[in-house]
Amino acid sequence: MLWSSVASAQYFGRNKVQFKKFNFELLKTEHFDIYFYPEEREGIDIAARLAERWNTRLERLLAHKLRGRQPLVLYASHPDFEQTNTIGEELGEGTGGVTEPLKRRIILPLGGPIADSDHVIGHELVHAFQYDIMAQGQSDAARMSDAGLRIPLWFIEGMAEYLSIGPVDPNTAMWMRDAVRRKDLPTLRQLEDSYKYFPYRWGQALWAYITGRWGDEVIGKMMKAIGRAGDYEIILEGILGVKAKQLTADWQKSMQDAYKPVLEK
Repeated sequence: MLWSSVASAQYFGRNKVQFKKFNFELLKTEHFDIYFYPEEREGIDIAARLAERWNTRLERLLAHKLRGRQPLVLYASHPDFEQTNTIGEELGEGTGGVTEPLKRRIILPLGGPIADSDHVIGHELVHAFQYDIMAQGQSDAARMSDAGLRIPLWFIEGMAEYLSIGPVDPNTAMWMRDAVRRKDLPTLRQLEDSYKYFPYRWGQALWAYITGRWGDEVIGKMMKAIGRAGDYEIILEGILGVKAKQLTADWQKSMQDAYKPVLEK
């Protein structure tokens, strides 16, 4: 989850309920400052290895190194995570993790299969890279008001899902298959409506198509260009060499070609 708002004011009667005291300790790795408390000590070394592995992957793929050390705040469970005071907003049960924009802090709960934690760490670290790339040469205020807020969620969240899961995902495939069946494949402009078109699934599908056709290296190029221009359609056309309308048509056809034979069977 890309946290897209500056920390909100805490109004009377709306403060978070905090019923536990967390005695945080600090584990320093090569690139991370990892904050944890004793109840989760058993899993911290694993989380540290996962984080460093993701950092190595993303440095190579995006051709970018994060400035400074990367904070990572870990909680032992989702109820503990919901009490965090690193951000002001309420966190629902469906929130797997948060990347805070100005200080670039990643906050997430551990628990469940290691694969789930690995995915969330990777997803949120992609957001940290996105913020850092877009912030090159900008003040914190400009980072929030300029490029970071003029990019659709399918672009940002879909990229994080693609880079943390890969091009093939059964859940995304189910959504795409159903859309082909209903003849409801959206355009890029329609994907900007994140209430109607869930950006994680649709964005992952679109990024899988883009990178399958042009290669993963275009992701880093686009992120660096977005930080300067802020208009994703211009960036897509400049780097991919096709207009958004044509990209839409090509992607829709690829979805139809992929799923129509399945539906026919």
